[in-house]
Amino acid sequence: MFGIKISKDWKKYYNKGLDCYKKKSYNEALELFEQARNLEPLNFKIPYNMAICYQNLGEDIKAIELYKIASNLCPDDVDTIYNLGCLYFSKNKIEEAILEFEKILTKDQKSYDANFALSICFASLAQWESSLRFCEEALLLKERSHQANNQMGLILYSVEDWLNAIKYFKKAIKLNPTQFPKYYSNLALTYDKIGDSENAIRIYNKIKKKFPKYQGLDFMKMTFEIKSKA
Repeated sequence: MFGIKISKDWKKYYNKGLDCYKKKSYNEALELFEQARNLEPLNFKIPYNMAICYQNLGEDIKAIELYKIASNLCPDDVDTIYNLGCLYFSKNKIEEAILEFEKILTKDQKSYDANFALSICFASLAQWESSLRFCEEALLLKERSHQANNQMGLILYSVEDWLNAIKYFKKAIKLNPTQFPKYYSNLALTYDKIGDSENAIRIYNKIKKKFPKYQGLDFMKMTFEIKSKA
């Protein structure tokens, strides 16, 4: 399709595909990865990276199929399992996502990513006890995670433990004060819940000043960071 002429060494196709991927030329990368896969069908990194390309092109069904192929070729690769779980979550297939993230813990109980992801999954099902348990474990593994501190605040907010929720939202903001307006929103909303309108207004005004284009209070949405692989 693109008229690419390189040798039949699969690594050259693969490495050229990686270069195209980094340039966000996903269709060209897919053609190169397919050539590499034809020559080296048992290397799990090839379908893995093809899956990421399809994700970036919005073709999630193909991405899921390829992650499954990669996982069958290398069942112990936790990045493949993690990315598949994230993709299931994004498609609102929460039970499937949970199964994938739980697989990671059978291989690595100290995986922050898996514990944090499971906390998010169970929160989306309003299963707060399970969400709390996994978030506590995530914080034990990475105490200074602003995401996990915010998540703990959301859990406590959802079970109406307002004062402790405020504590965790404040910590999330302290750990990352510049990039996440939703943390400020969560804090303002919680102040409002306890009737502290003075602090709620103060935080809302801060949001307007620091993040003038931010309009939402989307405090439950979570975007996972897909793990790339060279």
